[in-house]
Amino acid sequence: MVDFRWQAMRTIVFVMLLLSFSLAAFGQPAGRIEGRVIDARSKEPLAGANVLVVGTSLGASADVEGLFAIPNLAPGTYLLRFSFVGYESLTKTDVVVTAARPAIVNVQMVESFLQRQEVVVTPGYFTEAFESPVSSTQLAAEEIRRFPGGFEDIVRTAAALPGVAVVNQGGRNDLLVRGGGPSENLYLINNIEVPNINHFGTQGSSSGALSFVNLDFIDRVEFSTGGFGVRYGDKLSSVLALDTRPGRRDRLGGEATISATQFGLNLEGPLSRRGDFLFSARQSYLDLIFKAAGLPFIPVYTDFNFIADLDFSPRSKLSFLGLAALDRVDRDQSSLENRVTNAGILDNTQNQIIAGANWRRVLGRGFFDLTANLNYNGFRFSQIDEFDREYFNSRADETELNVKLTSYLGLKRGGGLYAGLALKNIINDNTTVFADTVYDRSGRRVPVGSLGIPAANVIDLTTQKYAAYAEWEQKLSPWFNFNLGLRGDVYAFLDESFYPSARLAVGFKPAENVKFKGSLGRYYQSPSYVWVVNPVNRTLQALRNDAAIFGMEYLLRPDVNFSIESYYKRYRDLPTGTVAGRTDYLVLTNTGVGYGGREDDFQSFGYFPLVSQGRGRAYGFEVLLQKRFSEVPCYGQISLGYNQSEYTAANGVSYPGQFDQRWIFNLSGGYVFNSKWEFSSKFRFYTGAPFTPVYLPAQNGGEIQNLPEEYLSRRLAAGHHLDVRVDRRFNFSGWAMILFLDIQNIYNNRVQRRPSYDFWENRIDDRDDLGLLPSLGISAEF
Repeated sequence: MVDFRWQAMRTIVFVMLLLSFSLAAFGQPAGRIEGRVIDARSKEPLAGANVLVVGTSLGASADVEGLFAIPNLAPGTYLLRFSFVGYESLTKTDVVVTAARPAIVNVQMVESFLQRQEVVVTPGYFTEAFESPVSSTQLAAEEIRRFPGGFEDIVRTAAALPGVAVVNQGGRNDLLVRGGGPSENLYLINNIEVPNINHFGTQGSSSGALSFVNLDFIDRVEFSTGGFGVRYGDKLSSVLALDTRPGRRDRLGGEATISATQFGLNLEGPLSRRGDFLFSARQSYLDLIFKAAGLPFIPVYTDFNFIADLDFSPRSKLSFLGLAALDRVDRDQSSLENRVTNAGILDNTQNQIIAGANWRRVLGRGFFDLTANLNYNGFRFSQIDEFDREYFNSRADETELNVKLTSYLGLKRGGGLYAGLALKNIINDNTTVFADTVYDRSGRRVPVGSLGIPAANVIDLTTQKYAAYAEWEQKLSPWFNFNLGLRGDVYAFLDESFYPSARLAVGFKPAENVKFKGSLGRYYQSPSYVWVVNPVNRTLQALRNDAAIFGMEYLLRPDVNFSIESYYKRYRDLPTGTVAGRTDYLVLTNTGVGYGGREDDFQSFGYFPLVSQGRGRAYGFEVLLQKRFSEVPCYGQISLGYNQSEYTAANGVSYPGQFDQRWIFNLSGGYVFNSKWEFSSKFRFYTGAPFTPVYLPAQNGGEIQNLPEEYLSRRLAAGHHLDVRVDRRFNFSGWAMILFLDIQNIYNNRVQRRPSYDFWENRIDDRDDLGLLPSLGISAEF
């Protein structure tokens, strides 16, 4: 398999060099930058804001609608510096100009506490970081696109940031934030709440294999690993908020892309006189990778994105969002070996549909948002043995109808008030059937009754969630600000339904280049819908997390920032198994990294009886040194994180968190040589996570797994890998092309993963199957 990959990589490199030299003679047509400048809080257009292309004499001023345009730019990567009276200066990096379409840069500027007649122009590379709450990172689409080993996947890139554990499971992009589990993450797209944005999602969690949101349509990503305000609720650990870019309004355009994993087509253009749309369709192409790994199954996914904006006036805007993801697994059952291998794979067919609209009205000193959307997840799971006999089947349809009101009112003297109401109507239809016995991950047949799982469950539940919040932010001086919020959540399907919470965040800035931040708050999350399929689990309580965070940022130079944060999280009322079901050692939030079924003894679904007696804690620190792209045309970051987590189950015993990787070190960066060539790389080292040993079946001379004594009793070896990426850009008259080579794990280190029993080879397998993985991508933009 290694020979196959090296041969493929040599072919890819040859193709890149051939295209580079054969197309070098073409000219470099001009491009343009356009966008809008608004107030970060009130969303008011900032008429007269100045925009400067750093290193040139070119620039523009925003008009009465906050719009600006800078034409006649040579293709390349630029910096834009924004300044306005009474506002903090801001620099946008990684603005890529091509000949195909305008580069759209939308900016939200933060009001300064200085007197309005004063203008202080600073580089402002980290203005957003300094002004944001604790534990918040902003990413531009270009930073995600060029991230080595990220497959241009938003979630996978966020999973490589400080505070997120590494998943020792091939093909996963789980967000495991500061000791939390994969069900504790909130996704927002244009203010629309989305349960999951991943293909092959795990039911009951927010994780999966690969994001189905098209990165080409993303303008800005904000990822919070803790300390987020009461505007965001019903999740314990993180918020990943995406803002999409507008489509072009001058003419119809698009992009065609093909890589080693997928191919797709994008279209964008005007809608009437004051509107635009974005549309994409993508199809996976994983045959080569899975066949090279010798696997008799292939995951197949298709997704569609549709986004549209209509401007009724400069102060009134309607945005539409439509997403669809269709997933299935194709199996080759032509031989006994294939059937034995495939028996360990849960048949995973899913359909996800998200449709919504957000209407925003800017009111002068604030704004008003009205959001309505539908989220549908259809899960079809099945497990068979090597003789094609089915012993597990689940059909679940989870539907949410959401309505949300959000408002902001700017107060005098640097203050503001957020307030909001939310309603979710939930329809949960779930039919689950087990045979009399099932296979566990060691190949033994286990009576279903001994696991405490009913042989059949049918649920038809219609219920609601309600929420209300108010959040006051205040800047008392140039040196001190705070956010104070109150929130109430009602989960109507729980016996105890009302859960109030409060959160506080403060910032102290003793000097221009130093800021201290801290937060304290309580967070609640309702049990996952799949956990209440078993009627006895309606007595569960909402999951609770009390978290404290303290950090400091120090600006070493305009484009280099140093930060350190420490945190402590205390979990209460977590769902755990019972003595009757012999699962009283399991805490459900401490499971779920995987695709479920036999590979985790059906634990992550939570079909067995549960009680809210689990507890947990997580604590640690993170150090980050970050260099932004600037006049010095390189970028990068170095981070070191320490985390320790443990959970106490209903049996009173404390176990390490399943995602308890004590040390994680990241080193990534790149260099932009010119408008044509860019190189980037990423190195990651991490200590091993706990795992439960797996033995050969007893009938083959192995031992019987001793649970719960051996649960998470061992640790994986430390892991490390190096990913590299090379980008080559071409610009022609009216169109452009990007050719990239992305090589994951370039020195072919077979990372140890959680062991599993290979039923065909009759051995324990604990090494990554893929190792070195080169990928070539070509994208033509027109």
